[in-house]
This record gives sequence, structure tokens and C-alpha cells, in this order.
Amino acid sequence: MLYIFLHQTKILGKNVDYNAEHQFASSMAKFNRLYARALANRLQPHGVLPGYLDILFRLWAKDGVTQKALHGLLDVEQATLSNSLARMERDGLLTRTRNPKDRRQTVIRLTQQGRGLQKIVLAAIDDLQSVVNQGLTINDRKYFRRILKQMTGRLEDDLQETVLVLLDEVDH
Repeated sequence: MLYIFLHQTKILGKNVDYNAEHQFASSMAKFNRLYARALANRLQPHGVLPGYLDILFRLWAKDGVTQKALHGLLDVEQATLSNSLARMERDGLLTRTRNPKDRRQTVIRLTQQGRGLQKIVLAAIDDLQSVVNQGLTINDRKYFRRILKQMTGRLEDDLQETVLVLLDEVDH
């Protein structure tokens, strides 16, 4: 990620301070790092890494899917998924077997140990959410989720477009 620090620039003849916007991105990144570490602390004693969660949630919803189908449900590179699946198989959470009807396909299935982690993972997330939500009203949480969803959607749309940024004037 490339950060360009511009403290002030003129847009349509007005000085604009970018510190507030930069602080927002930094705050979101810090929150994400802290949340991931706090969740990892809760899951580590049970042999679950935060990187396993998206895969586990998809397999808890529908077990016995092909690796290709699983990849289609996740926002990760194929190589990242393959590495995560290999670690999860090593840790006894899932099995990968060839589809007897089509040997080109790999079918992913949770082991009993992998299925048994669902209650533990959900309890860890609930515990962390109670910490994060402390002092917030239900409306605060709903509003935050709505705004975050809107912003995420806009970023997803933005990534689909070619972006060209032109700076006419930058004050130093």
C-alpha cells in the first residue's frame, strides 16, 4: 500500500486538509490489526488461526465442496487458499480428496475436529464483540455497520474502474 502524505492542497481554489482523511484510514487499519490480534489470542489455544475463519465459515455452511467452488466464495488468491488449506489439513481440521467422478477436482471436507470448532469460534467472536461493543448502543452498532457496508461497496466499485488522479496545484 502506498501512502502519499499531502498536508494541504488546493481543490477548486480552496485549501483542503488531508490529515483527517489519512487519520481515518490509519484508524481503520489500526482497528483491524488490533481486532485480528485480539481474536487470534482467543483462538490460538484451540489451534485456529484467524486466516482459517472464512474457510471454516464457508465449510460449516456447506461441507464437501470443491476447491474451485470454495475459491469462488472467498476473496483470496488461489495460491493463498491452497496454502491455507494445506495448513488446515496439516492441523487436522479438514481433508482434501480427489473427486472420484472427476479426478481434476479436489473436494474439501471438514474433519470432526474442524466441525467441533464452530461453537468455540463463535464464542470467541461473541466475547470479542462484547469487548468492542462496550459502551455502544444498538443504534451505534447498526449505524456503523451500515456506513461500513456502504464504504466497502464503494471501494469494491472503485476497484472495478480505472482511476486517474491529476493534481493541478499542490502547496508545500
